[in-house]
Amino acid sequence: MLADRDTARDSIHALSDQDLVALLSEEFARRPTLRPVRDDVTALLAMSPTLAHTQERAVANPAAAAVARTRIVASALGAIVDQHDMLDSTAVSRILGKSATSRNTASRLATSGSVIALPAPGQKLYPAFQFDAARQEVRPIVRELNRRLGAKDDPWGVASWWLSPTDFADDPRSPAELAVAGDHDEDLRDLADDITQD
Repeated sequence: MLADRDTARDSIHALSDQDLVALLSEEFARRPTLRPVRDDVTALLAMSPTLAHTQERAVANPAAAAVARTRIVASALGAIVDQHDMLDSTAVSRILGKSATSRNTASRLATSGSVIALPAPGQKLYPAFQFDAARQEVRPIVRELNRRLGAKDDPWGVASWWLSPTDFADDPRSPAELAVAGDHDEDLRDLADDITQD
């Protein structure tokens, strides 16, 4: 067993940084308890050269280092916003059949934990997958799981869970894609159970 571990360690040492990050991402995806943090961890690993440079500057200027760390985290979280369809509160109201000027609808849904509201400069953004425009409603499974997963208190974490690909039952789609496709409510509950049960 120890020899196998040493062989595996030597193989890992031979990987480039980029290949190591890809390998870790794949391994996180295979392990249900690690899937929710895969994107965050791999984003931080991919940014290691920037982080190392930031640490070097921290010795000379701790305030500049704190600002740099904040920018790095904001960049990683901003990738969620950049890579997925988002709605502002006016668009949410329109989809739900409310007055286009009614911004309170989206705010009330976020306050109740029914939808994810991501803080952005000057506004909140709502991942579009949460809404069924044809039925003018929040998808019921999304409402249920957002409340269970704590979207009100951890919108970025819950958004990351919904928008990250999975290997559940050999289906690489994200929970958000499964919710939009429909007929996957029990699969989604099982995926949510993986991270809510100890």
